[in-house]
Amino acid sequence: MSPPDEYSWSLRELARYPFLDEAKGYISEEAPSLGELIKDSLWGPVRERGKDRVFEALDEGKVRIRDIRDDIEQEEELFSYPIARMLVSSIGDNFLVRRYSLGEAERVVTELSGEDDEMILKMASALEINAGMDGDLFTIFFGDYLENTERLRAPPWKLVNQDLRDGKVYMDREKFIRLLKERVFFIISEDLPAPVSDQILNNFERSIEQIEEKLRERKTEIKEIDLGKVENDLFPPCIKKLVAGQKEGENLSHEARFALTAFLRKVGLSEDDIIAIFKEAPDFDEDMASYQIEHIIGEISGTEYNPPGCDLMKTNGICYNPDSLCEQEWMNHPLSYYSFKKKKGDESGKEGDVKEENG
Repeated sequence: MSPPDEYSWSLRELARYPFLDEAKGYISEEAPSLGELIKDSLWGPVRERGKDRVFEALDEGKVRIRDIRDDIEQEEELFSYPIARMLVSSIGDNFLVRRYSLGEAERVVTELSGEDDEMILKMASALEINAGMDGDLFTIFFGDYLENTERLRAPPWKLVNQDLRDGKVYMDREKFIRLLKERVFFIISEDLPAPVSDQILNNFERSIEQIEEKLRERKTEIKEIDLGKVENDLFPPCIKKLVAGQKEGENLSHEARFALTAFLRKVGLSEDDIIAIFKEAPDFDEDMASYQIEHIIGEISGTEYNPPGCDLMKTNGICYNPDSLCEQEWMNHPLSYYSFKKKKGDESGKEGDVKEENG
């Protein structure tokens, strides 16, 4: 069935971009009742595709693009989107929410990369972004730019480093699509997890169990990342908290990412080792992470930065769960904590050794 005339998007487009308001309207008008959708055998393929969307996001970090040929397949693809959201909401895990939302957003990047410029601008308008074109460059009102790059903390995204003219930021096609990805991620994740009824929980019990099992496996894989010869069990509480937060998908502040990266580098991890830790975040962006890490370790800047001391960690709000060793009067740096713990195992852990480490 094709969308009514008042729709400005085709059914095929709505199936590819199911987060759009018009897609929600189509689902509301044309989809079967909730009871039919989650129970009737006729809609079994839709439920299976909805579950696949979640599994693909967990396994691969991206929901796969299907070859949807006719109206029936297009409707199945479109209706599978709310099924996936029901499943994610039924579990309610923050990591799963972010991983799934990112998986959908990554799929949209691939879709948009194959569209013409007119369609990309149409998408920007649907996402309520004030954008246009000047020659072969996309333009965006600087206020919209700031709003949609809040999570992009690397220097190449800072407003001061943009081509800003007459209140508009100019950028190439690839960068503009990357910005749209941020907006899509926000739209998909902002109201997840949503409330779910007992009817949904009961009918999806088996699928929920399967996803929860995959989620546990995924989290176990993350926790078992090998840090090489570095003794991560000796890390100070603040660094342990930042590592755990990174792996769980918390939106770490710029100061937290800097402190974590600089510390891991100083205790012996390579750039690839550090990337491996950052890579397990559900919203990992390899280009952005690589730039940040290369800047901190000196590959770009020419200066290898030292991690902040305890006083600055406290000032930046990233001193967490200090233990008895942290409270020692002479303990003033995360590296001193780590050094003390290591020396305590090899020698006697004398106070003088730590003071010498601090210089």
